[in-house]
Amino acid sequence: MGEWVSSNSKIGVTKLTLDVLKPREVKITDLALALGEIKGIENVEIYVTEVDAKTETLKITISGWDMPPDEIEELVNKYGSIRSIDAVVVSKKR
Repeated sequence: MGEWVSSNSKIGVTKLTLDVLKPREVKITDLALALGEIKGIENVEIYVTEVDAKTETLKITISGWDMPPDEIEELVNKYGSIRSIDAVVVSKKR
């Protein structure tokens, strides 16, 4: 997913929406709890948007401050694969 670095340390990614494909046997609660353990993540929302015989498509929204993109990508790829980044919110820290 690359670096999320700004020249201004008071600006950061505070919300991220991912389109993810995962095997059906993987529980979304396990994925949500694992993401919630990552430093900087405050909230995790996962919605199943499509179900096939062997896979599920998920919309994952993660919010927080100073979230580590490499850790997020590595963890999600343990449970499935990121198909796209659908939304990003950047905020100024007050």
